Amino acid sequence: MRSRRILSAILVAGALLAAACGADDDGDTAAPEPAPTEAPSTEAADPEPVEEPEPTDEPAPAEEPEPAETPSVALVANQKAGDLGPIDDLVRGLEMVEADFGADITFIEATDPSTFETTLRNLANQGTDIIAVTFPPMQDAVVAVAPDFPDTRWIHIFGFEGGVDNLVSIGFDYYKGTYLAGILAGALNTTGKVGFVGGVSIPPLNADYNAFVAAAQTKNSAITGEAAFADSFEDPAKGRELGAALYDGGVDIIMTDAAATDLGVIQAAEEKGGYVIGGSENYFDSPNVIASVLLYWAEILHAQVEHAISDDYTPGYVGAGVAEGGVDMVISPNFLENGPAEMVDIINATLGEVDEARSAIKDGSLEVPFNPEL
Repeated sequence: MRSRRILSAILVAGALLAAACGADDDGDTAAPEPAPTEAPSTEAADPEPVEEPEPTDEPAPAEEPEPAETPSVALVANQKAGDLGPIDDLVRGLEMVEADFGADITFIEATDPSTFETTLRNLANQGTDIIAVTFPPMQDAVVAVAPDFPDTRWIHIFGFEGGVDNLVSIGFDYYKGTYLAGILAGALNTTGKVGFVGGVSIPPLNADYNAFVAAAQTKNSAITGEAAFADSFEDPAKGRELGAALYDGGVDIIMTDAAATDLGVIQAAEEKGGYVIGGSENYFDSPNVIASVLLYWAEILHAQVEHAISDDYTPGYVGAGVAEGGVDMVISPNFLENGPAEMVDIINATLGEVDEARSAIKDGSLEVPFNPEL
């Protein structure tokens, strides 16, 4: 990592001292009478004895080690904090980086795509050691900028495989987590229809929806799915509108995949008596949230920064899905304790099947299809 030491120099100035001479009554300068001097002695003086230092067994004092370098780490998010979801969790991960590695941290919300590249270049020009960016919309910017700053180490969270020499790209295989959620939704479904609200219709989210419905159909092949997209990950009002429409159309359980937009879907569930499988543990306070498919954002960011500051740094693509422990479905403790008894009984009866599917995904015996088409 580049050194951030600041060198300072201390300048020492010396002053010359001169003795002032007095003046006589006539104003002439009087030269002082020379002091009498003695002739030097011709006898040689005996040299003073030099004492040898006492031997000691004490080791020489060790040199003070140089202070460890402080890495600078920036997180650039293309969505705003305050979503009770991925961005808030990533900010928590950045704070973990500060606490554990003594890093100098920076968090930037870059919500305007036209600023992505400029923001990244400014950070790199300032000498930032590690720059992490979020989600597919920032892909083009980081791929354009990273090669120009080979001494900076880049992390793309929820990125794609690429060939940039100083970039680690992390993929989450979230669709395998929504498959686990689909098993649960299919077991609980009573209307023959399940719903999905996504932020934007892009291949990864389309695959999340398809895996969710496919798993629900393993419980009942007659179940159909309906997807709605808000065209935003930061629009709770739109999430509420879409959620209400799905519940009114006969959906009883909605899988959300829309960050802050999820909050509106949860509100619609509470108003309409529907249920949600969300994307954050922060949603568990709602009595209508059954479970969440979690991405361990904070832990992944922390682990990749630790990798970036290590001597074993290796760029490339890193999988962080169900098999690697980066994605999982977690049942809401609040729902298990306070939800309708008949639903809780079904959940408990289905957990064994969910565990089997999770294990099969991990050992490769269950291949969940990645289907990006709607």
